[in-house]
Amino acid sequence: MVAVAMETGLGLPSGSDPAREGPLDLRLVVPAAAAWGGAAAAGYWGPGPVFLGAAGLALCGCPAGVLIALRRGPGGRLGRPGALVGLVALAFLAAGVLVGGAAARPRFAGPLAELARAHRTVDAEVVLSDDPKTSASAPAAAAGPREGPTVTARARLVAVTGPGRRLRASVPVLLVGRGPDLANYLPGQRLDVRAGLAPAGPGDTIAAVLFVRAPPRARGSPPAVQRVAGWLRAGLRDAAAVVSQPAGGLLPALVVGDTSGLDPGLKDDFRAAGMSHLTAVSGANLAITAGTVLFLLGRLRLGARSRAVAAALVVVGFVILARPSASVVRAGAMGLVGLVALAAGRPRAVLAALATAVIAVVLVAPAFALSAGFALSVLATTGMIVWGPGWRDALERARAVGRLGEVVAVAAAAQLACTPVLAWLGGGVSLVAIPANVVAAPAVAPATVLGVSAMAVAAVNDPVAALLARLAGLACRWLVLVADVAAGVPAGTIGWPSGPAGAAAALGCVVLVVALARRRPTRRLLVSAVVGLLAARVLLLPRLAGWPPPGWRIVACDVGQGDALVLRSGAASAVVVDVGPDLALIATCLDDLGVREVPLVVLTHLHADHAAGLSGVVGRLPVGELVVSPLPEPADQWDAVERSARAAGVPVRAVSAGAVGETGAVRWRVIGPERVLRGTASDPNNASLVVLAAVGGVTVLLTGDAEPPEQRQVARRGLGPVDGFGPVDVLKVAHHGSGDQLPEFLTRTGAEIALISVGVDNTYGHPAPSTLAGLRAAGMAVARTDLNGPVAVVETAGGGVRAVARRPGPREGAAGS
Repeated sequence: MVAVAMETGLGLPSGSDPAREGPLDLRLVVPAAAAWGGAAAAGYWGPGPVFLGAAGLALCGCPAGVLIALRRGPGGRLGRPGALVGLVALAFLAAGVLVGGAAARPRFAGPLAELARAHRTVDAEVVLSDDPKTSASAPAAAAGPREGPTVTARARLVAVTGPGRRLRASVPVLLVGRGPDLANYLPGQRLDVRAGLAPAGPGDTIAAVLFVRAPPRARGSPPAVQRVAGWLRAGLRDAAAVVSQPAGGLLPALVVGDTSGLDPGLKDDFRAAGMSHLTAVSGANLAITAGTVLFLLGRLRLGARSRAVAAALVVVGFVILARPSASVVRAGAMGLVGLVALAAGRPRAVLAALATAVIAVVLVAPAFALSAGFALSVLATTGMIVWGPGWRDALERARAVGRLGEVVAVAAAAQLACTPVLAWLGGGVSLVAIPANVVAAPAVAPATVLGVSAMAVAAVNDPVAALLARLAGLACRWLVLVADVAAGVPAGTIGWPSGPAGAAAALGCVVLVVALARRRPTRRLLVSAVVGLLAARVLLLPRLAGWPPPGWRIVACDVGQGDALVLRSGAASAVVVDVGPDLALIATCLDDLGVREVPLVVLTHLHADHAAGLSGVVGRLPVGELVVSPLPEPADQWDAVERSARAAGVPVRAVSAGAVGETGAVRWRVIGPERVLRGTASDPNNASLVVLAAVGGVTVLLTGDAEPPEQRQVARRGLGPVDGFGPVDVLKVAHHGSGDQLPEFLTRTGAEIALISVGVDNTYGHPAPSTLAGLRAAGMAVARTDLNGPVAVVETAGGGVRAVARRPGPREGAAGS
């Protein structure tokens, strides 16, 4: 998460430098951290009325304590300055707990939470708070009014009518629908929807999820300001259409956060390169735009107040236009604080402005306290403020990189500051992020300024807007090239434990690096160590690293267009779920994993792409039992399975929902089908065994080729933890990621990783863009065998999971979570 240097300078008089005007103003840092921490803790755990009441009493009592601490003693000195600092921190902590706890209460307790836990169908009145996010167009074969890509939209719940009750509320919710039901509405639009309620996941900032059952009914029109913003965004999309993809889809995403035309593969490239902040508008874009306005107004010799007022209007307008994402809200609040100081004719302390912005955002919108995007934005800016100037000066003195010193310092400071949070989120630590952002930096400002200009001109002159878009497209093409090259660098990411343990380890490394970088002798030692480690990582470790990775629990084998998953049950034994279409491929996969015994083979159904490779397991390795779908179709494949099992002396058992078993480290339960469905588009697919399995500390949902009829049957029983199985960590996506998916079946699992077993360049269009978009919207890291080869799910030391690919793909790379 790297931004440009202008992001720290928004609102500063031209030529000023906060680092050279004196020491950093730290007075508001502790109150900001206290308010943020209190809101985050209360929002995550949902304190009860007693705890919230105690926080309220503490907040009411703090002013009296502050007055006592301010009493001056002999000589005019403050009596207890330490007590004063503590009381102020306590007051902001209590305020954060109050606002965060109050905002989180509807998620944990009350009538709405009860309805969500019961998965009731309700009639709801909502107001959209963001643009609906839709996937690419549905496949041509999709039919029916309820078919189409998954669409999600953030909204504010106004009222809900459930069984025998009507509730009024003002809480954030997530709408999930299909087809065009939600896609064409603007923020601020009031809608009546009939939807199924579902509880939010742990740590979510929404009160509930609403799965839309029917086309919503609009009430009136969205506010005029949102209609104007939508018109301008549409004008930019039209202007960018003259730029070839993927640069054409990147331009609206970079300028105003419009990702509707963004190529999914390009987004993955930017993520792998550590440039994700450029695929959606960030605080840097706001700073560039407002900074350009300040510069132009300064040329007109306008006074400080006039410039500040004009820039403030630009900031507010940009936040509305680009939508209030975490980084934009943080940058907007910080920019407004700086502009107030500019209007007052006073120099601005940048760190104090950032702290003020954090306090304002957290107390007004406590949901941001739990936002990873907000944390990354604040930390990146903090790193640039605290470390950036000093590192820039050191590079300039050393003449190490010439005029690139400031860009390198900013990129390194921002990336280092964000490292603990990035480690917490998973996916490893990028080695290419800093150089990639340094190389990309010169193109960001031109693309932003030209893109904003094209959007403004599109309102009056389409040909000129198209010309400006073409010029901006040149800068976007450079960004695409940088991301593509960086994402393809071998060993560009270091595996790192996720969760709190990984974050703590990363924080320790950051502290050590900063301490070593402060003095010249240790700085040289640090540079030598880093160069040596990088060389070992790139040249040596890939040669030494074996397969499978240590700690593996599940492997999706690369068997082409088919399914074959291996669940580790012992040191040399495993449960095999489906065997793919080719006996040689499944045999190779098991040999590579060191599997010498298979106590259980599960065939989710009998289509050849799941069952034809059976002789690569049965008859070649010791197999204890064969469990199959309750539907013995297709008949010819069932005959082949019976012959192979009979020849090897392996018993065959047909099971359905309710069957359970335990084999070594693997516990499993069949949760579908409850009954064999007839007359569907594919009865064998809809008779697929849907299996919930616990492999060590990892829970996986194995879905075979289940289509919406069976998915709906399973979802009605619930997809949460059952009978000793923990929350789902990994979802094996049904039917190779086809577009025929039930949205709630994807999102209700709460999985962190989605595995898609699919063949390269298959003729079915698998995986469908709509399914990929739905998985990413649900927050899952996606790993695909067509791009990554075999994929292993590893249980980390901190109890988390991550996906490790045997080979990085041309776009996806190794997935992690």
